[in-house]
Amino acid sequence: MAGGAAPLSTARGGYRLSTLNDDLLQEIITCLPVMEAARTVVLAKRWRYLWNSAPLFLKDGDLPQSARDFVVPRVLSEHQGRFRQISLTDCRLASLDRELPGWPRLLADKQTQRLHLNNRLPRNQIDISPHIPADILRCVSLQDLLLGFWTFPVDLSHGVGIFLPNLRELTLLMVIISDEDLEHLITACTALKTLKLTSITPKRVHLRSRSLRCALVGLSRTEDFAVVDAPLLERLVLYLPGTAVRVKIGYATNLRVLGHLDTRVHRLQIRDIMIQSGLQPNTMASTSTVIPSVKILAVTVNFGVLWEVKMLASFLRCFPNIVTLHIESALHDSSVSASAIEPSGEHHAKFWQEVGPVECLRSHVLGKMVIHEFRGDQNEFEFLKFVATNAQGLQSLHVVLQERNTSSADKVNEAKGKLQDLRFQTGISGVLLVLPKEGILSTLQKATDLSFDDPFRF
Repeated sequence: MAGGAAPLSTARGGYRLSTLNDDLLQEIITCLPVMEAARTVVLAKRWRYLWNSAPLFLKDGDLPQSARDFVVPRVLSEHQGRFRQISLTDCRLASLDRELPGWPRLLADKQTQRLHLNNRLPRNQIDISPHIPADILRCVSLQDLLLGFWTFPVDLSHGVGIFLPNLRELTLLMVIISDEDLEHLITACTALKTLKLTSITPKRVHLRSRSLRCALVGLSRTEDFAVVDAPLLERLVLYLPGTAVRVKIGYATNLRVLGHLDTRVHRLQIRDIMIQSGLQPNTMASTSTVIPSVKILAVTVNFGVLWEVKMLASFLRCFPNIVTLHIESALHDSSVSASAIEPSGEHHAKFWQEVGPVECLRSHVLGKMVIHEFRGDQNEFEFLKFVATNAQGLQSLHVVLQERNTSSADKVNEAKGKLQDLRFQTGISGVLLVLPKEGILSTLQKATDLSFDDPFRF
């Protein structure tokens, strides 16, 4: 090591660590990968006791694949301390059932706090995912539960009891569960703060929770999504739009962050009023069709399709108090008929000239706007002209041109020149940025991290 310092595994290093108290040493051991933590027993007899009694942090990703069938059951059965986190991203269910038949009950008895169980199944075998053990749903100590590629018991609401009073975060990934059982599961988690749903089977997802603050929902298979009763919900992030889906916002008086509403597939309903009917959006706003609590809104729109542009105006009217607006410019959908696309921008210009007032622009509240996936098309600039004319409080406009959409320096300079020609009421100038596209995992991680005030920012 640099400077001739002795490594921690030497006698001198071991002696220095051994001067620490047991509680601190246990915390150090807990932070180590399981194989490294187990090796600490060679340092001294005292370490053997510390390893066995320290809260267990087991991630199968720290183990060689060839050793997982043997090591995971053995560590679970022989460890004497509580289980802080068990993360099996490659859950070997057959070996667990064979080597440690009572492993689900053991997880509950050992007061497991965080549990991640992900079966690794071929995509064409998802419909035969194994059943989740009932004891997992009665692990009282759980605070964080992730289940991937499992099947929930039939008739969960009347069969298997659920008792997860301390669960704060629930993640379901590619699980088979009925509409009714999903609703019952969410309602039964009375301390739930964060919910993540990805590619689950229910066609209908209705949220009822008195504690939920953040929901991240992939809608790839869902046809009917509704926030029925979630008074503490602050953030709702929708992704994987899939096919047409009704998005209903009922009772969510604390909702502050919402996105991405997608004009291509989302049919927005606020309480009992449908904002879109077929291809003709209802453009009239009233007290029954607005959500005043939303401060940050993200919308995806294809500016080349006129009815989507109309839908964008309707969406914006529903949120009069937006402080930050994110618009993602979508690619042309091959399923949209050529007659619906107006690449010249002529019809779009006419629409934006004749459209009625949009309150969020005129109210002096909207201070920041970001256009993502900008391509420099004329129809995008027609929208920006409308913003420049009507936005009475806008303080910053960022136009993000993705690197992959940049064919030449001339295209960038042309877009920059058009942007500078815009005259905003507040005297600002739009800023053109050329940036790489953010990865989906990073985007989703920010979406549920409430320390990020704006999860859509670049």
